[in-house]
This record gives sequence, C-alpha cells and structure tokens, in this order.
Amino acid sequence: MSFRKKRSLYEVTNTKNHIPNDEALKKSEANLRTIFDNTDSAYILFDTNLQILSFNLLAQKYSEQNNKKPLAIGRYINEYFSAERWLLILEILKKLAAGETVSYEMSSIDDDGTTNWHHIRWLNVKNNDNKNWGYILTNKDITETKTATLERERITNDLTQHNRDLEQFTYIISHNLRAPVANILGLANILKEHSQGMDVETQQEVIDRIFTSTKNIDTTIKDLNQILQTRKPIGRKKEKIEFEHMVDAVKTSLRNITALEKVTINCDFTSVDSIFTTRSYLYSIFYNLTSNSIKYRKTDVPPLICITSQKINDTIELRFKDNGKGIDLDKNAEDIFGLYKRFDTSVEGKGMGLFMVKTQVAALGGSIHIESKLGEGTEFILQFN
Repeated sequence: MSFRKKRSLYEVTNTKNHIPNDEALKKSEANLRTIFDNTDSAYILFDTNLQILSFNLLAQKYSEQNNKKPLAIGRYINEYFSAERWLLILEILKKLAAGETVSYEMSSIDDDGTTNWHHIRWLNVKNNDNKNWGYILTNKDITETKTATLERERITNDLTQHNRDLEQFTYIISHNLRAPVANILGLANILKEHSQGMDVETQQEVIDRIFTSTKNIDTTIKDLNQILQTRKPIGRKKEKIEFEHMVDAVKTSLRNITALEKVTINCDFTSVDSIFTTRSYLYSIFYNLTSNSIKYRKTDVPPLICITSQKINDTIELRFKDNGKGIDLDKNAEDIFGLYKRFDTSVEGKGMGLFMVKTQVAALGGSIHIESKLGEGTEFILQFN
C-alpha cells in the first residue's frame, strides 16, 4: 500500500484563476502591512529579550519626534526610554509577564506650550504553548478627545466657581457695601436736619465718619474689581519659568522684611525646576504665600520657609512649608480661602491674600490645599497638570 507524499504549502500551486500560495502569502502580508501602517495607533513589537521585532510608520514618527532617534529592528527597546522612565517600564513588564494588560494616559508639552495626550497600552503575546513570546506597545494620540473632555470639565468647574463667587459677592454687597452706605445716609441726614445746632467739633466728627465709610466702600469696590480681573480668561503669554528665578524675584520684593525678621528661605527644585505658565500669576502666588508665612510667624522664632517641587506622574507639585503660628483647621478649614476671612486679628490684614492665591491657582488650572496645626506651622500644597 502506498501513500502519496503530501506537498508542502509552498509547493502547492493552482491553475488558471488561482495564485500560487507563496504569492498569496506575500500579498496577504503586504495587505496586513498596509493596514498596520495606516492605523491611528503606533505599534512596536519586541521579544522577551527586549529586542524590537517590528513597528509601524506611526511608531517611527513618534520616536523621531520625541526621542530624536529612529526605531530599528534588532535594537533594544530600553534604548528609547530615560533611565528614570525605564524603572517604571520594568514594573509594567513584570505585570505583563504575569498576564496583565496595562493601559494609561500620558501628556507631553511641545516647545510652543501645546499639550498632547496619548493613550498607552502594553500587551503580552503568548505562543501556542501559552508561554510568553514577547510584548506589544501601542500609542494612540487622543489629544482632540482629551482636550474636549478637559474643556467640558473646565466649563463645569467654572460654572460651579461662578455660583460660589455670586454667593460671595452677595455677602460682600450685603455687609461690606450696604453697611457703610447706611452709615453715610444716616450721617448725611444728621447733617441735614441738625447742622445748625451742631458745634464745629461735632460736625467734624460726622464728616470724618462719612469719609471713613466712603473709604470703606472704595476699598471694597477695588477688591471686587481685582477679583473680577483675576476671573477673566488668561490672555497673557505663557512661558517656561524657572522656580529659582521666581523665588529670587520674591526675595527682592520682600528684602526689607526678610532682613528685619531674619527670614530663611530654603528651596529644593531638583525634581522639577520649571513650569510652563503665566509669569504674573505665578509670581503673585509665590509672593502671597511667602509674605503670608512671614506675616503669621512666631514672635520668638526666626521664620523658616521651605519651598520644594516634585513631579508626580504628569503633575507638578509645589509645597510651601513654614514654622509659623499654624491654623486650627478643625475650626477654620472651610474658611481658609474665603474672602475677608481672618483667623489672627493680632496681625494687620483684611483676608484677601489666600483668597487671591486660590483664585490664581485655579486660573492656571491647578489646585491648592492646606495642612496645618496650631503652633506647628503651615504647609500649602499646590498641584498643576
């Protein structure tokens, strides 16, 4: 009994309308490559030895733009990451080897300040024996979608903040404007009805009170105007600002008081030394937080202010910590950043500084919160995306 020997796949050819199978495979591979190169995601395939096996045109484009280095088959994937970043990638590879799929969003800033967003996925590739064969890294540009989402969130937050502002302004009008107006009306009526019977000293006292009430109204209107100016959309130029330079500018402005009170300002910006933002707003934030720490210092201890920065994922965090009097947050937490809210009447002020800081931080797209204990100093934590 004989058996006809089976021909291999590459030996099989058909006649007439059929294409030889090796040509069919080449055509199929070309079609797949066309799809691979025209997708909206970048793909890189590399083996367990971390050597690149394949990639598409978009991956090459991203590498040349971001790494200034072209991808090449046979090169090791770790060559395209910084040493710091590679430590995080190693943790991701451990998860992949355990069968997990890892995905996350990342942002980057161009030289012109434009923020780009990408969705990153890491996939594990197994062979027929279910053994780890390699990895796939995908990178999809989601800037348009992400920007729209962030814009919706910004509008929602702005509306919420505007509602709070309206409540705040209503309170100001009721107390800070209506009271002095009522005083002026009452005093003016006294002058009108009783001026002939008044002595000069009494008339002068009434006039002085009218002047004081008028001045209070003027101060309140100026404060409201300052707040409204801060609430306007930022049209000022954004630029790269070195934190060290900003601190130097604040030290120059506060030179007299820092020398008089023997203030020490320590800085550590080794983690991240700059930010891309609006200079005038950032200066105001640094100035107000520094002067606030000096203002609420302990009387028996020279003020010490520590300003530090760090990068947490895509967030820049700034911390302003002092050794001052501190604040009782159990009593005052809700009013810390309120307008005209004061917790230490032994120091001159009107409760505008921290309100303006929070307003300007929000205008720059950031957030701020406070940690403090009475008698143990205060720390303000600012975060910017």
